[in-house]
Amino acid sequence: MPAVNGTSPAPHRDGVITSLVVKKGRSSRVAVHLDGSFAFDLASVLAEQAGLRTGDILSKETQDRLAEDDLRHQARARAMRLLAFRDRSQLEVEVGLQSSGFDPEVISETVDWLHRLGYLDDGRFALHCAAEKLRAGWGERRVRAELLHKGLERSLVESALDRKGVNASAAAEGVEVLIALARRRFGGQFRFDPDAAERRLAGFLARRGYGWDAIGSVARTLRLEAGGEEDATSGADCDAPIP
Repeated sequence: MPAVNGTSPAPHRDGVITSLVVKKGRSSRVAVHLDGSFAFDLASVLAEQAGLRTGDILSKETQDRLAEDDLRHQARARAMRLLAFRDRSQLEVEVGLQSSGFDPEVISETVDWLHRLGYLDDGRFALHCAAEKLRAGWGERRVRAELLHKGLERSLVESALDRKGVNASAAAEGVEVLIALARRRFGGQFRFDPDAAERRLAGFLARRGYGWDAIGSVARTLRLEAGGEEDATSGADCDAPIP
C-alpha cells in the first residue's frame, strides 16, 4: 500500500508492540513500534478504538486493516479541511483528494460519506455559488461558465440560474455593484465622449459575461448621470461580436 502524507505502509509480518509514541507536532497521530523498530503511524483515535497497548501482538492482517482504516480516516480529514474554508463541488473535492495522493477507491468512498452526511451537495453548491457571484456583480453567462468549470452538471447550473425568486435580491445587489464599477471606470469618459465610452463599456462588460440588455441598461444610466441625452438608438449592437 502506498504512503499518503508521509504515512508508512504496514509491514508484512506479525510483531509485538514495543511502544506507542505520539508524533511530535502531530498529537492526532501515533507512531507504532513493533519489536523495537518503527513500523507505521496512524490516527490516535483509531489506535484508541482498536485498543492498542504495549505488549500486544499485531498480526499482519490486523496491521493491514488498521492501515486501510487510517487511509480512509486521512481522506475524510482532508476532505473536511477542504470544506472548512468554503463549500465546494464534488469535482473540487475529488481533485483535492487526488492531489493528496489518495487512490480512486478511497476517493469514491470519501465522497459517498460526505454525501450521506450532507456535507457535499452539488445542487446546493450551484445555488449558493450562483447567488454569491450574482451578488458580486457577475453576469449570468460568466456565472454559468464558472459553475460548469467547477464540474457541475449543466442541469444543476441552469436550475440554479433559473431560481429567480431566490436569486432576485442577489441579482439586484449585483446590478448595483456593476453600475458602481462602471461608474468608477467609465463615468468620466461618458461626460466627454459618451459614444466612445459606451463602446469601451460594452467590450469591458461583454468580456465579463454580461448580456446586451444589462450592458444597455448600465450605459443608459451612465449617460443620464453624465447629463447627456439618452439616444433610443444608441447602445451596444446586438449583433456585434464579443471582443
